[in-house]
Amino acid sequence: MEGFKVASLTAISYLSKLLVTLFIIKQISMIHGPEGLGVLGNFMSLASMASTLGGGGILSGIIKYLAEYSGAVKRQQSFIGSSLLYTLIFSLITLLLGLFFIRSLTGYVFSNQDYRGFICFFLFAQLLVSLNNFSYGVVNGLGKNSAYTGFLLGGNLIAIVVAFFSIKFYGMWGAVVAIMAPTVFPFVPVFIYALNKRLIKRVRLDSFIGDSRLLAKFSLMRFGSAMCFPIVEIIVTNQIKVLLGLESAGFWQAITKLSTAYLSFFSLFLTFYFLPLISSCYEKKRVVNEVKKMMLFLGGAFFVMIVVFSIFKSLIIRSVLSAKFLPIGDLLMLQMVGDFFRVLGWVISFVVVARAKMKLYLLGEFFQGVVFVIMSHVVLNAYLDLRGVVLTYVATCFLYCLFSVLLFLKLYVKKKMIV
Repeated sequence: MEGFKVASLTAISYLSKLLVTLFIIKQISMIHGPEGLGVLGNFMSLASMASTLGGGGILSGIIKYLAEYSGAVKRQQSFIGSSLLYTLIFSLITLLLGLFFIRSLTGYVFSNQDYRGFICFFLFAQLLVSLNNFSYGVVNGLGKNSAYTGFLLGGNLIAIVVAFFSIKFYGMWGAVVAIMAPTVFPFVPVFIYALNKRLIKRVRLDSFIGDSRLLAKFSLMRFGSAMCFPIVEIIVTNQIKVLLGLESAGFWQAITKLSTAYLSFFSLFLTFYFLPLISSCYEKKRVVNEVKKMMLFLGGAFFVMIVVFSIFKSLIIRSVLSAKFLPIGDLLMLQMVGDFFRVLGWVISFVVVARAKMKLYLLGEFFQGVVFVIMSHVVLNAYLDLRGVVLTYVATCFLYCLFSVLLFLKLYVKKKMIV
């Protein structure tokens, strides 16, 4: 019953997040069209990176170790203090480095220095995103799933109001604010919760050095994730802009942002439900059984989603984007095939995260990123075709899934489990 409650709360939280994300994409698509989405697409990838890397990308690490330290209150308090300090240091360093290299960063994301203000806004916004990520990790690691649901629901309600008015009345600036809104505004309920519970009094700072070494592994693993697709998406988008034009870049961004929207539900379900479960599980047979059950569950759920999308794809595209994006229908279905394999591979990768096997995790992420960049570059230059890029994505995800399954069989089935 408790597991069902946790799963239900997680589903409600991320359903609300998914709906807000889709609403923002819809509004931008209607008002700014494919060209506007092409301009803002890289900024969306940057916002995605902030939600993953904000505060050092240690969310999974906080959940893992707080779950492991269950029952040891003082150890949990010291780890929370270390995590908070780590988060603050990392986010401030990100701000300072970003401001120092703001000209280069603006050119890379927008290819136009007129948008430098957008990058400046992002750099300050990531401070709040970092604190939100820290709070998510703490409440989930302590089993406070109801509080986490409240954070997201409250933040998403604020975000959807802000997004509606900002996109409608403030042009591109409004769109930029809207893109950051879902990751920034949960700070309001987080701050209220922290004040009411007087959480700052429970923080201890007596093990920062040792805990930082533990957390650094998760930072490196999350950087591997960022190198894998958000940064890779920016690279590929810039290639498409040059070779195929801004409209094709907008179509590509529409496909990837829709993909990111529904994939975030699966990814975060694994983060907040499967990761704590597998982190406290060391018996070989049970680990294998939990992985099998999760792969069957997520694979089945994803297959149902593909069937629904294939039947109603035109209606979905009109509803989520606009009629201008109907040409992406077949490409979106191909993208979903790749996403299917990607989700199955994620189940294995979360076991690797739970065991803090940094080298294995980075190897998998590096493999995906390099293969996709090289293959998409070859396809774009040879065929000047957006369909080829999507097929390349499918091939990359299939190889990643195959690589993950073979690795799991070798380390957890054929050999003694590595803990």
